[in-house]
Amino acid sequence: MKVTKDKAAANKEALLTAASRLYRQKGIDGIGIGELSRSVGLTHGGFYGQFPGGKEQLASEAVTKTFETNIRDWQAARSIAELVEGYLTQKHLDNWTEGCPIPALAADVARTRGTVSQSFTQGVERLIEILMSLVEGETQDEKHQEALRVIASIAGAMLIARALDNPQLSKAFLQSVIDTWQP
Repeated sequence: MKVTKDKAAANKEALLTAASRLYRQKGIDGIGIGELSRSVGLTHGGFYGQFPGGKEQLASEAVTKTFETNIRDWQAARSIAELVEGYLTQKHLDNWTEGCPIPALAADVARTRGTVSQSFTQGVERLIEILMSLVEGETQDEKHQEALRVIASIAGAMLIARALDNPQLSKAFLQSVIDTWQP
């Protein structure tokens, strides 16, 4: 039976949404095409119909999708303090599958490279642009450097806090960065 264009687009969106969530949960190499396809009710053949470039194409497009929510959230922030405080929450700490792709995927992307790395880079560059409109600095270069510091500090704190098995120490990492960016 032939799939309509609308159904094909819906299937592709379902695969991207599932991959975005599962990659953050299990890592890019932690989920196979078969498992991913089954999770949205498709077959292997259905997957390759949507992503003729295979897993690399899927991963690249899923990484782009993964940044979309962060971009919207960051655009809504009225200040760096608000953005940092909203990012370094217990909910974000506990919610790998819906959280920021930087601490969840950076190590996987570094090993994958190629178009996946390009998509990740574009997402980070977009977040830097957003931050540059919020940070202080007299020149664009100063604002760029400050934006890099914000991303490095919040993503690094989240990554470390997630790796710890001491909840108090995890919270202390997050709070130390929140305190850094308070006015």
